[in-house]
Order: sequence, then structure tokens, then C-alpha cells
Amino acid sequence: MNYNLKMINTDLINKIFKNSYIEINTNHNEALEVFENYIKKSEPRIPLLVNFDTHSDVYINNKNNIATIANWVNFCFKNFGVTEFYWIIPNYIIENSEYRKIYEQKTNLINGPLHSFDNIDINLNTVTKEQLLYDNNTNELISINKLSLINKKCKMFNMPDIEKQLTHLIPIDINILTISNLNILSGKEILLSIDADYFCNSGFDTVDRINNKDITEEELTENINLLLDKLSESEVKPCAVSLTYSPIYIQKKYYKNIEHFFNAVKNAGKE
Repeated sequence: MNYNLKMINTDLINKIFKNSYIEINTNHNEALEVFENYIKKSEPRIPLLVNFDTHSDVYINNKNNIATIANWVNFCFKNFGVTEFYWIIPNYIIENSEYRKIYEQKTNLINGPLHSFDNIDINLNTVTKEQLLYDNNTNELISINKLSLINKKCKMFNMPDIEKQLTHLIPIDINILTISNLNILSGKEILLSIDADYFCNSGFDTVDRINNKDITEEELTENINLLLDKLSESEVKPCAVSLTYSPIYIQKKYYKNIEHFFNAVKNAGKE
């Protein structure tokens, strides 16, 4: 397949990423290395992490000892001082009534952040936000309901709430949204992660085989340009950027397309 790089808006790529530190990687947990390398070079820590991804890569109510492709975001809270996380859900999910229902009703989902919105309905037309507590010792993100159960047990034994006992619990804001509401980040400095399966997800290891395997090359290019348009409109400042192939999740026939896009972004960044 011959992919015409001119089909994507390289002018916007150069505008958005000209001052960014950028690395391309294979598996999503390698984003941790990208952000660590950025901090070593630049020192300042950025408290906002934005992840364009079919999967959140956040695990709830689980202790995490090793960073994997499923839970690497948890380690950003501890390692890089991230206190705000924004998960940008792909448009192909909200445009499919069955997929959208699964996300908004929080049904049949693996242990991701949607389950942490215990008392809040998910509304993909807007930004849904919940503040959770992060255990800095165990890399566990604790949901509101679990926290409530723990505190009930504390009261049974005449003990103070767990938040007062454990000073290493850190408030973390989890935000779930689509690209149409990206302007919530207007003008802010961010750590940016883009997983290729945001554009074309094969359905491998995704709940209910959620996928957009029938996407055309033209639609893929439109999705890439939409991302660039929204990043530009919101005037966010991506200080460090991780670009991930996730080869088991994307369709092989579009690997070269993604490669051209990632390379264009990488070339636009500063050395």
C-alpha cells in the first residue's frame, strides 16, 4: 500500500510538536521511559497526563507491583507526580450505539477507571470527572465505594478514616472524555500519549471484541487529521510525547500509515 504523507496535515504537526520531546515505542508501558527521559532532560514535572487510547491503561482497586501495558498509567502518578489523568475515548466507540452503551453503562468492562465512577453516570457527550485516592506504596487507585467500605470498617473498630491514617494517599483526578471536549485542556502543558489503536483497533484483548477493523484508509487519515485539528484548536502544549504502535492491537495493513504519521511527529519535535 502506498501511503501519501501529504494526506495528513504536516503543517499542523510542525506547529503542535515543534517544542516537544518525542519518542516512538512499541508497547505502551514504554511510555514510562519516555516521560522519565524527558524529566531527566528538562527537570520540570507536568501534573497532567493525556492518553488517546481505546484502553485506559489504568487499573482500579488493585495493587500493582510491575508496570504493564494494562496499568502503566498507575505508575505515572508515583513516578512523575501526575495528579490529573485524561482518557480520550475514540470516536468509533461513541459512534457505535452498542459500544457506547457498554462504556456509558459500565457493563462487562475490565478493571478500568469507568468502574471507579461509582456514583456518577458516564456521559460521553461531556467530560466526566471523579477524584480518587492513590496509594503511593502499592500503586493502587482506590475507588469511592472501596474507600467507603474501608472507612466503615475503621468506624467499627473506633479508628479514624483511612485518609487520616495513611498520609501517602494522594488525590488523583480522573477525567473521561472524547476529542470533541479537548478544549478543557486549553493552553495547558501536558504529558501526551497516543496509542495507534486509538485510530484503528483490531479488537484483540478488548472487551466484547470492540473494534473498528472495517475502517478505510481515508477514514484513518481523517481521524489523524481530526486529532491534529483538535490539538491545535485547544492550544495544548505537549511537553513530552509518547507514540505507541501496540502492534497486537492495530491492523497490520495500516502499520505503514501509522509509521509515517509517528515519524512526521517525531521529526517535528526538538532534538
